[in-house]
Amino acid sequence: MTLSNKRVLVTGASRGIGLAIAEKLAREGMRVFLAARTEKDLQKAADALRAIGASVDYAVVDLGDNENIEKMFISAMNFLGGIDLLVNNAGANVRGSAVDLKISDWDRIMSVNLRAAFILSKLAAGEMIRQGSGHIINIGSGASQTPIAEHTAYCASKYGLLGFSESLALELRNHGIKVSIILPGSTASHFGGTTPEAKLSAMPGMLKAEDVADSVLYLLNQAPHAWTSMVNLRPLNPN
Repeated sequence: MTLSNKRVLVTGASRGIGLAIAEKLAREGMRVFLAARTEKDLQKAADALRAIGASVDYAVVDLGDNENIEKMFISAMNFLGGIDLLVNNAGANVRGSAVDLKISDWDRIMSVNLRAAFILSKLAAGEMIRQGSGHIINIGSGASQTPIAEHTAYCASKYGLLGFSESLALELRNHGIKVSIILPGSTASHFGGTTPEAKLSAMPGMLKAEDVADSVLYLLNQAPHAWTSMVNLRPLNPN
């Protein structure tokens, strides 16, 4: 199956898993729109993709703001001319006990990890229904199924993302639209305020961002009649 000239919007795309996904898809010939919070990192990411011949544009967006999300989506549609794939990858977390967690931090995590995915999926699904095809891929977590102390808001948001993905899939399948969720285990990325190199130094067997990107490509290369709703991606030996 060819992905050449297909159109994708990736959130949290300025580095880490999001950038790895964007690069993997750009190398397959897809037109790419990047969304993230930091313009410096987005510009660097876009330049790197253009260097490999990608058709790419980006928007700086705070996914905790409903109005900004909708404006970003309009910018993406203006550049892409439609959408074949949405990758909801952006994520936020604050570590701490539930008793000490600020309500504002809880709200922020829920907004970025769950509400933004809902809003973008709602917008993208409208476009996909009109064209009779499309794919929405949500990047969940091992925490979508496994509770973790001092990560209550994060786990709640990722459990919610799993339920949302599975339910949305049942609504959209009769429109020719696939919805999938990938649940990566421990992954060497910038998430959590550290670096991939530091994580790999501590746990050399961790997943890499490219492994998650490979799973996205696997889902896209399935036959049109085949649908994988959930991918559990784990490091074989994280230690």
